[in-house]
Amino acid sequence: MAAPRPFVGEPDIPGAAAHGAVDGMLAGSILQAGVSDAVFSPTDSDGRVAIQPNTSKLGIFAVNLERSPDRWAAIEQHFGHLPWPLYRTPALDARRDPGAVLAMRGQELALPPEGVGWNPYRFRVFSLVEEACLAGHMLAWRQFLQSGHERGLILEDDAQPYGDFEGVVRALLEDGPAIDVVKLEGTPARASGRLAIPVRPLGKAHQLVRSLRPRSGGAAYILTRTAAERLLQRIDKVMMPVDDFLWSSGLHGLDVTHVSPWLVMQSGIVSTMVPDRAPHRHVKRRDPVHLLLQVGRRLFSRWRLWWSALHGRPWAIFAARPAPWLPQDYPKTRNAASAAKG
Repeated sequence: MAAPRPFVGEPDIPGAAAHGAVDGMLAGSILQAGVSDAVFSPTDSDGRVAIQPNTSKLGIFAVNLERSPDRWAAIEQHFGHLPWPLYRTPALDARRDPGAVLAMRGQELALPPEGVGWNPYRFRVFSLVEEACLAGHMLAWRQFLQSGHERGLILEDDAQPYGDFEGVVRALLEDGPAIDVVKLEGTPARASGRLAIPVRPLGKAHQLVRSLRPRSGGAAYILTRTAAERLLQRIDKVMMPVDDFLWSSGLHGLDVTHVSPWLVMQSGIVSTMVPDRAPHRHVKRRDPVHLLLQVGRRLFSRWRLWWSALHGRPWAIFAARPAPWLPQDYPKTRNAASAAKG
């Protein structure tokens, strides 16, 4: 594997000019590893380095905290040998610089000490750590748009590939039209699968589906440039975790599909963000008015999800089949442990 080289065109952070530490972290800290034919150019009039579009159809963008070099090393090991360039997207650290996290979307701690706001879909506090995770994905979307690649594979730094990862991704890139968002990962489930509408086969062991009941998880997904632009337009001040936002097609109008079984799972190592979450994050409002509002929002969201999965054709429900989620080579012991926690 080639030695990492600095990637240029660092993500823009609106409002972050007041946080010089963040600017310093981003400048020159985005690394590229693996095979790449990117052409580097001198800095432009604004002092930023320009890059000519990479001829590779796909770019891989991994969100990684500065204090987690071991995770970046694991990402390089898992994904650095692939025929698509790998980029590091520096995550914003809620523990070390909460101001930079809040500046990303012009937020503030409306529910101190750790609450950015209220999540009306799950009816609980939307935490600073969840905001930081969302901000990292937004930076990756922007970095992808600056890169010139046609499609971007967005990874969290605990992503671990399974099965014929390279072969299935090739099939996604080469067979059929580009789809807005293709989810490659999700949290382990107790059951073997969930109801989904088949779209097309991806080799012998995988298929592309539209899920009628998606699993949580945003550690790996492929998106088009149009999808990245739409997500950035629609995220605004939405108070929900990034994975919930991704599969909620009613919020952004994108076509969201899933690879069955999944190609990526989270490695199972302890999250660098979960320990930072405030204990009150899961406090819920119990009064009847808010309960009815929650039910209404979730029913509407589910209806939009089903309508999108059926592509506006109600009769397509008769084609629905259980889609297996867990990769065949996913450790059974890990699945049992995850199910016990769920």
